[in-house]
Amino acid sequence: MGYQKKKWIALVLGILLSGACGPVSQNPEMIAKRASESAAAAAPSTFAAGINKNIAAAALQSSNASSEYRIGPEDLLEITLYNVPESRATETHVTPRTLTVRVSHQGQISLPLVGEVPVNGLTVSGLEKKIREVYDKYIYNPQVGVLVKEFRQRASVIGAVQKPGVFELTGPKSVIELLAMAGGVSEKAGSQVHIYRQQGKERETHVIDLAVLANSAGLINAGNAAMINMPVEPGDMINVPEAGMFFVDGAVHKPGSYPLGRRYSLSQALATAGGVNIELNADDISILRRRAPGDFETIALSLDAVISGSVPDPQIQPDDVIVVPTSTPKYLVKRFIGTLLGGVSIGALTGS
Repeated sequence: MGYQKKKWIALVLGILLSGACGPVSQNPEMIAKRASESAAAAAPSTFAAGINKNIAAAALQSSNASSEYRIGPEDLLEITLYNVPESRATETHVTPRTLTVRVSHQGQISLPLVGEVPVNGLTVSGLEKKIREVYDKYIYNPQVGVLVKEFRQRASVIGAVQKPGVFELTGPKSVIELLAMAGGVSEKAGSQVHIYRQQGKERETHVIDLAVLANSAGLINAGNAAMINMPVEPGDMINVPEAGMFFVDGAVHKPGSYPLGRRYSLSQALATAGGVNIELNADDISILRRRAPGDFETIALSLDAVISGSVPDPQIQPDDVIVVPTSTPKYLVKRFIGTLLGGVSIGALTGS
């Protein structure tokens, strides 16, 4: 399409955008007030009080860039085109044109001339790039700005926390901030946080060691900042299992956390999780076991060897994470090692 024709269409676009709504008030930042109150109310010597004290401090210092936020249904976006010509007589006099749009439940927005544009899951910079591409046929070298005016995504916090529930992500949030918004952990909390995330047809699980948060030494440094600021995505479920539980994930029929009310062997723990899904050809099993705050070991076993009795059926301990991967490449175990106030993040478990 010729430059003059692009310029003429841009004028039409400017008229369509000229009736946009004005700005709304900025969203307030969440603070760690609930976690601070919980820590103050608990006895200073308790495990939960030590964790809550550091959750509150870490949440106040946590800083996620807004560029990391993933756009989703019901978000309100302000889209500005900065180089729409004022008139056909000049190429230099341009005026920004702004449009305010709500993301539909299907994750789309409607834009003049181009119609429906899918935006679900895009970052702000990703959406700016996409809009530049769709308008390139109408405007010469389009310059685009996107602002999220209302954040409508949600994540839930369950388990051993003071105030479990569903929380609106009124901006980019970290796991620590969500725990603070839930009032911190309760006295029944164990030493782990599990983050369950659905990525299309795949499920992703992160397990973070909280035991190091009971240590009052040092909060944030360059080594652990990434884990403290692990961003929460819309739809995430953050679970704080009670103490004395074990976790099973992967190729089992009922993955999740289970109470260790009696002595369990590995085979009994797998049976409690509904048994192994043999259709996924699972054999290799890993048990991630915490030896000390921030110190984990991986115990690798063959399920066939355990069943045949050629190797002992190991006893399960509190806070064990049992991973039953499917055959490669259907199931992938990734270990992202990073510090969390002196501890480690012990895995991202991704499977179909």
